[in-house]
Amino acid sequence: MTRRVALLLAAAVLAACQAVPIETPNRSAIPSGSIVPHGADATGPAVELGSGRAFGIGWRYAIYPSGDEWCTQFETVGVATSGCGDLLPEEGRAFGSVGRLAPDSGIPGPVEGVVSEEVATVWLVDGETGGRVPAILMQLDDAGLEGSAFVGFTPEGMTITHLQAVKRSGEIVETFELP
Repeated sequence: MTRRVALLLAAAVLAACQAVPIETPNRSAIPSGSIVPHGADATGPAVELGSGRAFGIGWRYAIYPSGDEWCTQFETVGVATSGCGDLLPEEGRAFGSVGRLAPDSGIPGPVEGVVSEEVATVWLVDGETGGRVPAILMQLDDAGLEGSAFVGFTPEGMTITHLQAVKRSGEIVETFELP
């Protein structure tokens, strides 16, 4: 009798343990809803600067204050990364902070950062071929700051070695070597 009870109990436990399929996130979906800071604690509102899709991956970019510093945040459905500090360019410089998402993130090489207000285009440049792709510029006005944030994505087959900040006139203001 105890053996029969044990078998019934085992059958009940096995029936309760079923494999449930987990929904795979839609990588092309643009993150939405409230922005939840993943870096330092926000001391003011997070401002969404831009969003879109690149290479089939939805993304959004935000900025928020944290004490006397600012934090930027790059998000996809599966990845969120942030950086805090003195993000704005120093006097006479075009580039402020620049960050690069790790290659193993599954996202095609995003590079992000902040540039001065004189910059009209940020180019991601392949050091081997000279090929280049433009980054997406997003004004910092809504956050009460001068300049622009940028996000650029690396196409397959390119190795981005540096960035170029360019004025509307076409003049290269600054070249930034990526580590």
